[in-house]
Amino acid sequence: MNVGTYRLTNPRRFARAISVVALALTLSVLGVNNSMATNSAPAELVYVTVAQGDSLWSLAERHATGDVRDWIAEVVILNGLESSDLTPGQQIALP
Repeated sequence: MNVGTYRLTNPRRFARAISVVALALTLSVLGVNNSMATNSAPAELVYVTVAQGDSLWSLAERHATGDVRDWIAEVVILNGLESSDLTPGQQIALP
């Protein structure tokens, strides 16, 4: 068995490989740190029962802070709604 016979024939290729590995490690560490930083406590949700005549727009006028359209989009995603139609008696979560 002949150990130690490997010769570095292209130092640039080796430097490139080391750079790629260092970049991958840096990005993975930054990704882990950023994901940990954004995992804050979950926001409190308010649950409401839809009354006759309620719409997402009327609920937004009563409960939304900020842009109403963004709030409505968040409610649709949060509740997995397939449309903006609400049914009286339906319970939905509000951010």
